[in-house]
Amino acid sequence: MRKLCLKTPFDFTTMLNVTSSLSGPSTFDGPSVFMNFDTGGWEQELNRLEREVMPKAIIGALNRTAAVGRLAVQDEMDAKLDRVTPFAKRGVAYEQASSSNLSAAVIIAGKSWAKNSTPPANFLTPQFFGGQRNLKSFEHQLITAGHMDKGLYAVPSKDCPLDQYGNVRVALIVRILADLQIAERTAGYNRKRTAASTKRNARYRNARFFVPEHGSHLHPGVWQRNPMDNSIKPMLLFVRMRSYVQTVNFHETVKRVAEERFARYFAEEVGKRSHR
Repeated sequence: MRKLCLKTPFDFTTMLNVTSSLSGPSTFDGPSVFMNFDTGGWEQELNRLEREVMPKAIIGALNRTAAVGRLAVQDEMDAKLDRVTPFAKRGVAYEQASSSNLSAAVIIAGKSWAKNSTPPANFLTPQFFGGQRNLKSFEHQLITAGHMDKGLYAVPSKDCPLDQYGNVRVALIVRILADLQIAERTAGYNRKRTAASTKRNARYRNARFFVPEHGSHLHPGVWQRNPMDNSIKPMLLFVRMRSYVQTVNFHETVKRVAEERFARYFAEEVGKRSHR
């Protein structure tokens, strides 16, 4: 965990510490940037009114800063990433400070709240920190079924239809898994082709999607066969894993917001509470 200290313009010996962690303690279980306010060393200098006002002002300022930090990260995603999905943007959230914990955090959710979806941290972490992305669910299944070797990704070919965000359509993945006789582990994908369904539809007898055998002249991947003329074209190509270059600087974006906003928000929060 990296720790950076930012002095705040108070008359007290206070510190706002901005720290980042790939696996920090978070209810969202994902990479986080924490803003921790250390009250040590100045409590004895406060009078009774200040002791009532200051903690609440700190909490309010931390939470407002974290909320703006989250929006700043989302703005960076829009500016620097290609066709960001609403789901990906919702994956950047924040945790609020409380009276028992003077720490607010901007986080990347490591758990998914949507059924059958990939946790945002799986695909955002490489964009925010660099490195390799985690395998997608269907890639795990291709490997488990022996269709794809470990160390490979399945990427769409130029002929593969994509959704408005540049992702392979879920319906296509379902059809591919069905033709490859792979039963998806999660509900909603359990459409494995059966003998009965094959008999009902003559087109299934000539598999629409297949993976070439090892040693084939075809590039490793998932290919589609047209049952009308038996022509084939690639849908997914198996390629070597590559490392991503950091595109969005998660830590620095939140740190910049903390430097620009916390002191002002703190003064505003003190002002609101001092006149009550």
